[in-house]
Amino acid sequence: MANRRILQLVLLLFFAYVSSESYDSLRFYQRRINKNSIHLLKKMIGELHPECQKDRMDFQIPKDILQPNQYQKENATMVIHEMLQQIFLLFSSKNASLGVNKSIIETFLNTIFQQMHHLEMALKKEMNQVNSTRLNEESIQHLKNYYQRIMNYLENKKYSSCSWKIVQVEIRLNFIFLYKLTERLKN
Repeated sequence: MANRRILQLVLLLFFAYVSSESYDSLRFYQRRINKNSIHLLKKMIGELHPECQKDRMDFQIPKDILQPNQYQKENATMVIHEMLQQIFLLFSSKNASLGVNKSIIETFLNTIFQQMHHLEMALKKEMNQVNSTRLNEESIQHLKNYYQRIMNYLENKKYSSCSWKIVQVEIRLNFIFLYKLTERLKN
């Protein structure tokens, strides 16, 4: 089973590499990998224990990110990349693997790293075509503040198992949103 998943991942990476010039293939690749990330997060979360419910928190994902407008449609690649970068930083911390199979975390991080790599190639093209706007910078800052709230929450909860479960649920919601935002990658 694990070998089959690794083979699927390798084939996906190869396909994405070969056809990385096309936004259609980038969208396909991103959707496929986002589904895989959601699956890995489900494995990490396992069962959310009732005692963890008291630790739930609204991290307040930025409204301008949740409701993409025309500006974001043009810059979806940048928003997706920033979200993945922040998620990567969050899960690469030394406390991220508490109570979670380390191979799941490693696979998750490798997947995110590959996504960022493919998005960076598309971003280079976009930077030559689209000027970055002040609104774009504001949205990126809102995202950074959102992920900082998540980090502060974990720190305040002393990286407890329950706090990580709550954060994993939140990040799973991020990937569901990323899956939808991927449709906005331009041609």
